[in-house]
Amino acid sequence: MMTQSANTARTGGRVNIAFTAAAEQAARRLVERFPFASPLDVARVGAAYALRERLPLTRPGDFGAANGSNYNVGSVDPQGELRDLLLALHPEIDEDPYRIIETLMSVGAIELDKRVAAGQILSLRDLITPPATGRAIPA
Repeated sequence: MMTQSANTARTGGRVNIAFTAAAEQAARRLVERFPFASPLDVARVGAAYALRERLPLTRPGDFGAANGSNYNVGSVDPQGELRDLLLALHPEIDEDPYRIIETLMSVGAIELDKRVAAGQILSLRDLITPPATGRAIPA
């Protein structure tokens, strides 16, 4: 049986999540390059991209403060689909999934920006090709 604190950790307790400063800059460059309406769209795509590419769920040592654009969790994930996807792919998670999504949206935006700069991603269509890792996403 899941305890109340474990259940809260899995369903999320955060109200707001934010980009790091570096991710904010990357998101703004991506908005200028692609037809994203705002950095909020980049946050969603960045988190999904990070999951698809199996980027680490933990914050790297040089992650920095998440003090860039600040979004309400309900704006980033209105129906809870990102949270549900994260928990389906990683049932071992025992912390607030929105803290992890906050991490993924930043590392995902930065990685997308790097790959655009390197010419590996030329259009949004390139995002639907198989993952760069060459590994299938687990079923």
